Amino acid sequence: MKMVTYNIHKGMDGNDKITLNKISKYLKELDCDVICLQEVLYPQFAKLKLDLKMDGVFAMNVNKPSLMYGICTFAKNEIQYHTHVFLTSKKEQRGFLYTNVFSKQGKFNIINTHLGLDQEERKIQISEILDYKQTIVGKNIICGDFNEKNININTFSDAAVITKNNNLCTFEKSNARIDYIFSDYNIIIENYNVEKIYYSDHYPVIGIFC
Repeated sequence: MKMVTYNIHKGMDGNDKITLNKISKYLKELDCDVICLQEVLYPQFAKLKLDLKMDGVFAMNVNKPSLMYGICTFAKNEIQYHTHVFLTSKKEQRGFLYTNVFSKQGKFNIINTHLGLDQEERKIQISEILDYKQTIVGKNIICGDFNEKNININTFSDAAVITKNNNLCTFEKSNARIDYIFSDYNIIIENYNVEKIYYSDHYPVIGIFC
C-alpha cells in the first residue's frame, strides 16, 4: 500500500502563494492508495475529491461561518467506515480522522491527525489516539503533522527510523522532521521518502507498506 501524508497549508506555499492546482496535479501523479492531508479548507477538499476521483472523508476540526477547516483522507477504494474524534485542545481545536481502507495488501486502519502547538497538549492528544487504537482490530497506521521533533511511540515503528531516513526534514521553515508515519510492528515498511517540493510550507511524506 502506497500512502502520503501532507500538510498542504491551506493550499499555499511558504510565501502564501496559492498552489492548490499544483498540489492536485502532484497528488494525481503520485498515484497513492491513500492520501492523508492536514490544514485543508472544506472547499479545497471538495475540489481535490473531484480532481483525484477518489473516495474521501473530511473531518472539520474548526467549524466557523468564515472557516471550515480540518483534515481529510482519500482512498482509491471505497472507505467503508470512518469516524472523526476531537482531541483535548487548549486553543485551536484538534482531532483525528479514522478510516478503514483497502488495498491489494488487505485492510488498513488509518489514523490521520494534526496535533497542537503545546508540548503538554500533544502528550495528552497522543495518549487519546493510542487509547482509541485499542478499540480497533487490524493493521494500524498513524500519520500526520505532530508539530514536534523526535516523537517516539513505543508500540509503533517510525517509518523514517526503520528506513534510516530520519534525517530528512518535513517542515521547510525550521528544517525539522515534524510529520510522521507510524505503523504497527507487524506491518512491513518497504519504502519511505520525503519529496522536497515547494507547494506548501511542509513536504509530502510517502510510505509503502505491506
